[in-house]
Amino acid sequence: MNLITGIADVPFWWMMARVSGILGYLLIVGSMVSGVVLHTRLVQKLASPVARMEWHRILATLGLALVALHGVALVMDSYVTITWADLFVPGGTEYRPLWVSVGVLAMWLMVIVSLTAMWRKHLGAKAWKAIHLASYGVFITATVHGLMAGTDSNQPWMLGIYVASTALVAGVAARRLIAGPNAPLKRRRAAAAAGAGAE
Repeated sequence: MNLITGIADVPFWWMMARVSGILGYLLIVGSMVSGVVLHTRLVQKLASPVARMEWHRILATLGLALVALHGVALVMDSYVTITWADLFVPGGTEYRPLWVSVGVLAMWLMVIVSLTAMWRKHLGAKAWKAIHLASYGVFITATVHGLMAGTDSNQPWMLGIYVASTALVAGVAARRLIAGPNAPLKRRRAAAAAGAGAE
């Protein structure tokens, strides 16, 4: 009963800012992980290439949408003074200015990654891959922003989310690094060579 009463006492927009921030972060993590494991053997067996890319795109789009909602809720709320300009220009707010600025940077990186994903065919594979690496920057800056500026960052459950998310992203990234970016292509070539040798 006390928990329900406590939630009821929280201003709507402040609660919306917190919920959208946390859900947006989880979607960023989901998008990161889905992007890294797109070409692993297990995922290849579970879904078609089109389905894998679609899930990655949906997670990234929803993540960006919730980050936008997070910003709107912060502006609408009266708990802290954040203006529309503060959402786009770092350093303007008096509320934890450094760590809010890190969040602004995360948002801009998300926009850049999303837009360049749409322009992938026009950019070329090499340029797109180089820019798409900024996804790791999105995760890092979003994590730092949440830890240092988030209302719930001192709660054990929220710290658990940050630790688990960091371990998950670091784990899949390390696996990708060890396997190499062209691991699926290498496997296909090896299988083709083995088949040719058997003939």
